[in-house]
This record gives sequence, C-alpha cells and structure tokens, in this order.
Amino acid sequence: MAFRHSSTSDEEYESNERMEFLGDAILGAVVANYLFKKFPYKNEGYLTDIRSKMVSRSQLNSIAHKMGMDQFITFNSSDPLLNKKSLAGNALEALVGAVYLDKGFRGAESFILKKIVKPFLDIAEIEISEFNYKSKLLEWSQKSGKSLTFAVKNHVKHRHHSLYKIAALVDGDECGAGEATNKKNAEKLAAKSAFEFLKIPVEEFI
Repeated sequence: MAFRHSSTSDEEYESNERMEFLGDAILGAVVANYLFKKFPYKNEGYLTDIRSKMVSRSQLNSIAHKMGMDQFITFNSSDPLLNKKSLAGNALEALVGAVYLDKGFRGAESFILKKIVKPFLDIAEIEISEFNYKSKLLEWSQKSGKSLTFAVKNHVKHRHHSLYKIAALVDGDECGAGEATNKKNAEKLAAKSAFEFLKIPVEEFI
C-alpha cells in the first residue's frame, strides 16, 4: 500500500496518501527528537531550520531515489496531473507510516535513524544547503517594510489530486509564481521565483 499512488486507485483510501500523512508526522517527530538531543545548546530557530531542511521534499525525493524506492511505486503514467518528481519522496513518507503501523513508534524511530538519517543526512552539508526561499523572502519583506502574501492563481483537480499555481505578491504586485500538486510546494517555488525576479542576494542569508 505504501507504494501505491492515488492515480491507480478509484478511492483515496486505496492509495498511499493516508500513510504518507502519517509518515510525515512520524518523520518530523523523530527528526525533531534526534536534533533536540544532538544539539543541546542550539536555539529553537536553528533546530527548526535544520529539521525543515532534513525533511524537505527535495531531500526526501533524493533519499528515496538513492534507496531505489522509485522502482517499486505503481502509478498511472497517463494521469495529466501526475508529478513524477515527488512520487518517490511521498512513497518514502508512506513507508515510514507503514513501518509505524507495523512496528510502533520505536520501530519507526529505529528505521528512520538507521535507514534514512545516518546513511543519507549529513548535518554539516545540510546547514549550507536546502535554502528556504519562502522563509527568507518573508524575512526580507519584514526587514524592508513590505507585505508578502501568496495567492492561488489557478487550481485544477483531477480525481484525487490537484495542481496549484500560486503567485507571490510583494506589496500587492506579483513578483513570482510556482506550480505544484500542493499549495505548500507551489508557494516555495513562487518564493524562489520572486527571489530571482527581485534580484535579492542569497548570500545575505547564508
């Protein structure tokens, strides 16, 4: 079930989406606990930033491909809204959810630390990677005395999933746009687009 995409099923509960939801929560909790113990003197802001980078969509997609998980996913390739880029990462979260259901929290924690965190997540590299455009754009707008909002420009729904086009608005003017199968990722892409449009130096935030 953890490897069955919704594009192959007639009902949402027959796909991996519910397990993905569960796995996302378990993964976040385990990584938060891991960082809390590993860095006893780091503040909440640092811990939040590193956790966000460790469980980001691009990071999970990369790890899932390195684990070879994309070979096991079943999906409908003719689905017009299918986003193949996130299939593997979503399945990895679903697998974490499946492990939790079978083995409980301790079993899931052991799986996450041994099979995901230790082999694939180097904290030193993560600190300087996975730039969070959305949070940094918000930080820039606050320092500059400007308002930042995100607006849905278009929303198309097909069967059990959607495609969102989100615009990043600075003082009401559209400065960037992003498109993804969920609002969160579309907003991140819109923020990155706005960064480039506004020519904000990334170096200022590293």
